[in-house]
Amino acid sequence: MQRTNIKLQKAVLAALGISAALAYSSQAVAAPSSPNLPILTAGITDTVTGNAPVRAWADYGTNYNYGWTHTAAFRIFQVGDAADLLAGTRFDVSVNLKADTSSATPMNSPAFSIWTSGTTPLVVGSADGVGYGHAWSQVRGSVDGGVATYNGGPSSATLGSNGWMGAGGGGNILDGHNGWIGYANAGYSFINGDGDYIQGQFAGSTNPTNIGQYGGGASDPLNGTAITNVNSSSPWVNGGSATLSTGEALLNLSGLKAGYYLIGYAGSCPDVDANGQGCGTPGANAYNLTIAAVPVPGAVWLFGTAMAGFLGLRRNKKA
Repeated sequence: MQRTNIKLQKAVLAALGISAALAYSSQAVAAPSSPNLPILTAGITDTVTGNAPVRAWADYGTNYNYGWTHTAAFRIFQVGDAADLLAGTRFDVSVNLKADTSSATPMNSPAFSIWTSGTTPLVVGSADGVGYGHAWSQVRGSVDGGVATYNGGPSSATLGSNGWMGAGGGGNILDGHNGWIGYANAGYSFINGDGDYIQGQFAGSTNPTNIGQYGGGASDPLNGTAITNVNSSSPWVNGGSATLSTGEALLNLSGLKAGYYLIGYAGSCPDVDANGQGCGTPGANAYNLTIAAVPVPGAVWLFGTAMAGFLGLRRNKKA
């Protein structure tokens, strides 16, 4: 059994290595993955340092306040080993993107979004073959109804702004809203080109009430009173919350299911310093990204299942 697990793990790592070997156009960047990426389980942490553009998560181009991205950094990460994937083990995961204060150009307003391909290893792919693209929505899964231009291609109400990430566009992020997990934005709030309200640390000129997207669950896709920055309607995560401060975006995810995930991250500057937020020095800014996972004890889930059954029994008796 152990030898089988090792073979499975090697196959997974080989798949991740392939994604790093693919070529990209000058308008998109690769997921900086390698065959030696750690599989996140108890006590295993994935840490990476580097530089990413100051406005690549939001906002690229002259038409600012639309929240589109361009050359954001991407990283693939795997939560749980082969046995966890098979068992559907849940983990509490923390994702922390911080400014590298040892650099002369730290990332002042870090931000990121996370998607999943479920138990299928992530591969690089898009509608036009250039890899992870631009003009994507931070709070949508692939083929999720956005109508803005996706990956530099034509507007498509069918594929949506993130259509290139899913099966409809050549990638394998889960189609529909379930493919998106959550986000954290240490910059200003804004409304992107799909009309999604993106919450930041501060209210922005295009989102003065600081309302976040998908905060109230599946039945309430826009709720300013229950902002969590996590897609609570997705079966791949049970909940979570973002903690934002100057130079740091932290997202804690509770009950994240073992699987394969993609994080897109860079600086956030939706108003091109219109609010005086000081996005940082133009160009690439330095960051530290840390992802850690802790398995949720099985007894917790057994207790939750038992409670759900008990409450259901009580309702039946009352009826």
